[in-house]
Amino acid sequence: METLEAVVLLWLPVSKTHMGYFDDDGFLDEYIIKDRSVLKPEYKPKKLEERDEELEEYVKLLRPLLKGWDLDNIFLYGHSGVGKTVATRTLLPDLRGTAEEQDIDVDLLEINCSSANTSYQSTIELINEARSPEYPLTTLDLDKPELSKTGYPAEQVYDELFDDLNEAANNIILVLDEVNTLGSDSELLYQLTRAQTMHKLEAELCIIGISNDFNFRDDLPARVKDTLCETELHFPAYEQSDLISILSRRAEQAFYEGTTETGVIELCAALASRDRGSARQAIRLLRKAAELAENEAVESDDLDCIEEQHVRNAEEIIERKLVTTGIRKLTTHRKYVLLAVTNLAAQGKTPAQTRDIYEYYKTVAREFGRDPLTRRGAHEHLLEMCDNGILKNVNRDQRGRGRPNKYKLDTPLETVIDALEQEEDGEIDDLDNLREQADRQMTLGE
Repeated sequence: METLEAVVLLWLPVSKTHMGYFDDDGFLDEYIIKDRSVLKPEYKPKKLEERDEELEEYVKLLRPLLKGWDLDNIFLYGHSGVGKTVATRTLLPDLRGTAEEQDIDVDLLEINCSSANTSYQSTIELINEARSPEYPLTTLDLDKPELSKTGYPAEQVYDELFDDLNEAANNIILVLDEVNTLGSDSELLYQLTRAQTMHKLEAELCIIGISNDFNFRDDLPARVKDTLCETELHFPAYEQSDLISILSRRAEQAFYEGTTETGVIELCAALASRDRGSARQAIRLLRKAAELAENEAVESDDLDCIEEQHVRNAEEIIERKLVTTGIRKLTTHRKYVLLAVTNLAAQGKTPAQTRDIYEYYKTVAREFGRDPLTRRGAHEHLLEMCDNGILKNVNRDQRGRGRPNKYKLDTPLETVIDALEQEEDGEIDDLDNLREQADRQMTLGE
């Protein structure tokens, strides 16, 4: 028979042997966020939102493959975050699956050209992607060692690429995201469009180029334009009403009912549409606002919803982080272009025209022992940094009216200087002279 002491001990609470930073059980309560995953960049909705017309046109361009016909090359144009890449990643696996049901073999190969910036480097990236795939669309996975990024003659690199492609299916769709970052270096496009004519490639090849620059094709050499034979598909910026619809659907899945104050969705949509009409930007803003509200709710009993002030605070945090992180990770020549604009800003000479920035950029590049890019190549970097919120084209809405492009920093000068000093390559150590110059010109606070 159990003793009274033993019975009493059974009812005593068990004490915790570990006390740490995460012992506050309040965090596990239900506050605002129900499912964060639907607000993540990699989340893929079942249906691409507010893009019915563009998807319909895209399908028309791709479906000839299902009859065994060759595909035209396709170039998608639109600003960042308007659905170009998502549409491509939605349709191509579906196309491939349907084609295989009809015994039509298709392989997909995807890269983002912005990580390479030159035809040579992009070609090596294509080879390595075919041998060790990282992008979601790629279906090739060849049992070959990767190539190092330098040290091979250009002709050998292109031969390696075509050797790999000849091991693929009879139909190959090659996706070159941010193809505009190649600038005037069009050798990769030329080699790809001439591959069959030169008897280097047996398969049917379709190039899908995704570009943030609407004028990318205009500056291609005639020899590339003549062989590219592409069809263009434009993705316009999302309207504010589109973004409200997208955010409302995400909010229904992401948040508990009644936790979004009236006006929050509309404010996120308004801020994103005012900038670039980017769904990615709008969703990122809503997610950060929700995280701020959630953390505040855990600490306080007075808050139970996302408020407009959370959106305002989120916008400031995101912009500051995006810009500083983006600057630290800039490619070599993009960094030199930004340093040129920063120097001009410190002197009070911005907004500046492309030609003035280019002259200063050439000086900066040579000071670092590098050969400058062409003016077109440097201009591509200006456009990309505008898309990334680092720079601003003050005449962007005046194009076609005889006004030259003029650029200025779209973030405080001191923030840019600090970020450049912390860039990943460690090439820029100290910009105190630039700070002193900005102090004299009273531009540091701008």
